[in-house]
Amino acid sequence: MTTFIIIGAIMVSIALGLLLLPLFRARVEDGRSALVVIAALAIVLPLGAAGLYYKISNWSWNPATQQAGNGAHSIQEMIDKLHEKLKTKPEDVDGWMMLGRSEFVRNDYKKSAEAFGQAYKFSQGKNLEAIVGYGEAMAVADQTALRGRAAELFEEALRMDPANPKGLWYGGMAAAINGKLDVARERWLKLLGQELPADIKTMLAQRIKEVDVELGRKDDPELARLSAAIPPAAAAMSGMQAAAPAAASAATTVSGPGTVTVRVKIAPALAAKVPAGAPLFVLARDPTQPGPPFAAKRFAAAALPLNVVLTEQDAMMPTRTLKTAKQLTIVARFSASGMPQQASGDLYGEVAYDLASGKPVELLIDKLVP
Repeated sequence: MTTFIIIGAIMVSIALGLLLLPLFRARVEDGRSALVVIAALAIVLPLGAAGLYYKISNWSWNPATQQAGNGAHSIQEMIDKLHEKLKTKPEDVDGWMMLGRSEFVRNDYKKSAEAFGQAYKFSQGKNLEAIVGYGEAMAVADQTALRGRAAELFEEALRMDPANPKGLWYGGMAAAINGKLDVARERWLKLLGQELPADIKTMLAQRIKEVDVELGRKDDPELARLSAAIPPAAAAMSGMQAAAPAAASAATTVSGPGTVTVRVKIAPALAAKVPAGAPLFVLARDPTQPGPPFAAKRFAAAALPLNVVLTEQDAMMPTRTLKTAKQLTIVARFSASGMPQQASGDLYGEVAYDLASGKPVELLIDKLVP
């Protein structure tokens, strides 16, 4: 258990670095508020963690690797065996947690939450890994859980271990989404003081600074001290240098193979129906591969028409980029709720895209979600 918790902490650290950069780049482009970015992160980070489990977990999830190593069978066969075992031994907490991790890797977050929920039940809420896994899977399956049960679980985790990295990160997000920016800041500042890669520390410090702007806080000596200890090279690697806005702006003129270039427009009949302050999400999806988008950008109060370019740097998961897509459908959607998932009242449009050519296409927002 201890080993997995340590690995989980490292995983979250890496996920922060890999996944916050694309959204930060978008924030620089459109100048949106920190609170909105924080809300969007409620979906982006858990989705990134799913891919990182595959890379970092102690378990060998690759069927070929399993067969080459100890003769184990496919993930599905392993899951089937776990189910059979748990029928005769339902109190096996470790078995439920293994099942939860396996379903998480397969992107079946609902089943993952159910398995972690059983681990939570049979451990009587005393197993830290079960608590954090349960909360994470719930949040990915339904991000509104960060306003309810998932938030409660992360609070339990922090009561058990106030320094738990996942608890601090997700607990901070839940606090921010629920309007408790001061609590979010306190938790992220505590996380910043832990042993993390330098570039990740830089990004986390930036998140805290954005919260400070929302709270109207002046310079914090502790944040300054922790930020000063970060090697200067990390800031350049993270894309937070002063030149970032110019670079991001220039990227909107790029097109060609391997990039997605669309000009987003809205049907005249719907132009007056865009919800006030609704952000615009532009997503690259592969209809043959369900799951998180292969690339995504978010624009606050976007004025249309708008030219949008998506590249591999806009990936939400390190194992799920434009290079791994077989075919693409580009979706543009004004979110009435401000959240990434589709909801009633959203305006959207979609268009097929040829990634091999990278030729610009027009995308017309002409539909309304009932």
